[in-house]
Amino acid sequence: MKSALVAALACVAVSLAPAPACADTLIDNINGLTLNADGSVQRFGGVLIDDSGRIQQLYRSGEKRPQRVDYRLDGKGQVMMPGLIDSHIELMRLAVTRIAPPAPGARPRPEDRDQALVDIQKLLLERGITTVIDMGTTIEDWQAYRRAGDADTLLMRIIGYAATVDDMVLIAGPRPTPWLYDDHLRLIGLRIAFDGAQPAAAPARPAGAKPLAARPSARPPEPTIPLKNLLSRAGIDGFQPAIRVRNPAALPALFDSIAELSQTYKGERRWRLDLGFRPAPDDFGRIAAGGMALTLLPALPSATDSALPVSGVAVAKVRLAYGSAARGALPDPFAPLAAALPREEALAASTSDAAWAAFADGRIGRLAIGQRADFILVDRDPLLASSGELRAIRVLQTWVGGRMVYRANTDLAPPRAR
Repeated sequence: MKSALVAALACVAVSLAPAPACADTLIDNINGLTLNADGSVQRFGGVLIDDSGRIQQLYRSGEKRPQRVDYRLDGKGQVMMPGLIDSHIELMRLAVTRIAPPAPGARPRPEDRDQALVDIQKLLLERGITTVIDMGTTIEDWQAYRRAGDADTLLMRIIGYAATVDDMVLIAGPRPTPWLYDDHLRLIGLRIAFDGAQPAAAPARPAGAKPLAARPSARPPEPTIPLKNLLSRAGIDGFQPAIRVRNPAALPALFDSIAELSQTYKGERRWRLDLGFRPAPDDFGRIAAGGMALTLLPALPSATDSALPVSGVAVAKVRLAYGSAARGALPDPFAPLAAALPREEALAASTSDAAWAAFADGRIGRLAIGQRADFILVDRDPLLASSGELRAIRVLQTWVGGRMVYRANTDLAPPRAR
């Protein structure tokens, strides 16, 4: 009896030290919603989570529930939905800037990074964000993430794209890392910034090599050559390039470069475009034809613009993800849903399609049998609420891998042992 009580108390811990995944946890009496593989909405009234933190079964209203489970939670009719994915964020920069800014000119100490990471996770989990796509991961960032994983304080999932080729090689070596810490951490790609002239990242130089002297009389290099070099450097070892584009005029050259390299690097590459503007309607066709993953930045379009990205995406069969591009201010993950006209497509852009864009589909992004039990309980239905109501939505609980990692001050009781 005493051991059962200890296990139950451990299971519901909501501090920054996560509780162990519970065995056979049934959460019942909920208004659950998720997206099917085809994008349609699925409603359910209960969910069973196994001891690995994965969805074991979804139950419709009125469907028979198992009688013998280890833990049971009454959701009191609250709305359950998949945890949200921020598809473009500079996590450690945001953490250090907001939580532990160093003195001018000083680099943050490892212990400052570690505490900032703990604190920023709490703020993001309170907002319903269970996974972040970290753009510009450095070796120092990665070491902080690994220390958090070793200390069991890595509560959310982090998928990293290296800041430079050097960082990519130092972190991962010859290929993307495997999933670490029970699917909480992975380095999968390389961030590249391209404006039509020169990409911001540069290939690694041999140790001690000096930059080439400038040649005023030499013809300027073709703008896409450095871009192609970086795309090739990532692609040859199976890393996913994530190209940040701020200038719409750069898209034709980028599309041509990807089309050319696709002849060499076969298979499903999901060349990732992170755009700080709305693509033109004709661009969606090339994005779809190239099998590219599209992320819109910032995540919040204006009310008059919101219809075009989703409508164009639907026609061209482009899978869209939303990213906040947060590096100083905290993201508002429900803002894109409040601004969008087709709510289902907007929800996919923050859940299932966001997971697909980072090669995490099949693990996260949907509440489906076999996938990780990453979900939030909220106080209103995001598909039925008005825009004003959605902007005021409140996250009541956040779960990652079947573990409650955030709980608001509500009357929703923690799971109780049977």
